[in-house]
Formats: sequence, structure tokens, C-alpha cells
Amino acid sequence: MSKGKKATANVKIEYFIIKNRKIFVCAVAVLVVAAAVVCTVFAISDSNKKKDLASIDSIEYSYVAKSGGIEDDEIASRQAKAEETLAPYLSKKNVAGVRANMLYADIAFAKKDFIKALDCYLKAANASKKAYTYAECMYNAAVCAEELSKNDDAVAYYKSAADVKDFYLASHALFNAARVSELSENYSNAAELYQKTVDSYSGYEWANLSESRLIDLKAKGKID
Repeated sequence: MSKGKKATANVKIEYFIIKNRKIFVCAVAVLVVAAAVVCTVFAISDSNKKKDLASIDSIEYSYVAKSGGIEDDEIASRQAKAEETLAPYLSKKNVAGVRANMLYADIAFAKKDFIKALDCYLKAANASKKAYTYAECMYNAAVCAEELSKNDDAVAYYKSAADVKDFYLASHALFNAARVSELSENYSNAAELYQKTVDSYSGYEWANLSESRLIDLKAKGKID
């Protein structure tokens, strides 16, 4: 397929993404899966950690159990209770701290408290940069930063997520870094990141969209 045809095929999708700043959140609510991943990364060797993890499991269960169809007041009550009981674990530097910060961040994001969500995602990510959860937390931190119009930070966080080997949303994260750069009118950086997406992820949806964005930017004289 020629570049022109690819651009035509993707123009509606890319227009929606670029103009409406649609944000695709990386599984901020699926904390049960994230918890399992964290537990495979960290070694749990002492009873205090096990006790903390058991407590966080209990907090999470109380927050999500039988939550389908509950009223807004009940949701708010559960959120407040979970935040209160999670607070003592947020400063911990081990797996319990990661778990607590991820759950707290999810709750904050659901409440659209993007400042708190950003802070907690970064704490969870920085607790162990070698953990698989690092990439997911950095991706989610980027989403929060974008919601707060902190575009430079969002680009940096998306790039950090994309740099993690085998991260399943790496191509999407790199595209998002380019997209946010374009929204900030940093066209040269956007072009560099779009091209990197094309070169690194040929055949992927986000590489195709990146290629069409490069064509559009060139056509508008934004880049050479």
C-alpha cells in the first residue's frame, strides 16, 4: 500500500486522536492483574511484608467486591475507606508500597484527582525500575500528566514506558509521546518520535498512524 493510501485510510482515526486528544489509559482499573505481576517480581521474605500484603489484599477486596451497579454514594464511601486504610502503606519502599500506591492511584484516577494519581503512579514506578510494573506505572503517569496539561512531563513518561523491553504497549506509548509533542507544536521532536515508531514497529497500527502523521506534517510545511 502506498503512503498516500495509508494516509487516506487512517485520516479519520488520526484526526480524532490528534484533535480531540483521546487518551487511552493502560488498564488503570485492573489492579488484580497488576498485583499478581508485582508479586512475581519482588521476593517476599519476611512476615511483615506478608502481613502488609494481606492487609492490602483485604482493602482491595472491600473496594471492588460486588461493585457492579452500586450507587454513587456507595462508590464514594468505598473510595474514602480504601484511601484511609491505604495511607499507612504509601510510604513503604517494598512491594507493599508499590501495591498500595497503585491501588491508591487507581482510586484517585477514578475520582479525576490526577495530581494524586500522578504522584502515586510515580512512587510505585520508582520503587523498582526493574519491575514489570514500572512501564505500566510510567504509562499511567503520562496519562495523568497529559490530563494536567504537563505535556513535557507526559512526553518524558511515555518515552520511559516505551523504552522498557517487551512492554506490551511500547508502540502506543511511543506514538503518544509523538502525539503530545505535536500538540505542543514541537514538530521536530514529534517527527523524530513518529519516525522512531515507524522504524521500530513496522506493521503495527501505531506505526501506520505515525507514518500518516509524518505525511500530514510534511504536507502542511511543519517539518522538512
